Amino acid sequence: MVDHKEKGAANAPFFPDRIVTGLVRFCGALSTALILVIFVQIVVAVIRRYLFDSPLQWSDEMIGYLLVTLIMLGSAEALRRGDHIAIDLVSAQLRPGTARVQMAAANLSVMAFAIIVGLSIWDSITFAHSFGSYSVGYIEIATWIPQVPVVLGMALLFLTAALGLYRIFRGLPQ
Repeated sequence: MVDHKEKGAANAPFFPDRIVTGLVRFCGALSTALILVIFVQIVVAVIRRYLFDSPLQWSDEMIGYLLVTLIMLGSAEALRRGDHIAIDLVSAQLRPGTARVQMAAANLSVMAFAIIVGLSIWDSITFAHSFGSYSVGYIEIATWIPQVPVVLGMALLFLTAALGLYRIFRGLPQ
């Protein structure tokens, strides 16, 4: 294990750590802002429907797109903070060495998941883009556009898990 009680540059986070953490935190903040945008959109839609008898036709579709975006942008921040669903009953009872192996396996699993989903969605995006398909509904948009946040979210999830794996191998705090 590395002694992390040193002061100065010896204990500073390495460069990719700062970049990934900053990017993930920024996307988490965007995700939080999207929650507020969706809330305002729902309030406006309800007021228009029930007070002015003039419903927003596109509101539900837009909320669906924004929900996907906020979940994808916020998932890496949740992983970084350790807020994802975990079975603490078992992992809390593990010895430190076994706990490190379990955390490494968990991060590797997240990385594998992110690769599989990211590549799958990337194939879907390239097909939709080459085919020129558009959504059916009030918001007519190229179908690849709402899928882009999934690729971004998977890339952020992969980078966050890779950073967690790096911290485990270096003996750094999570």
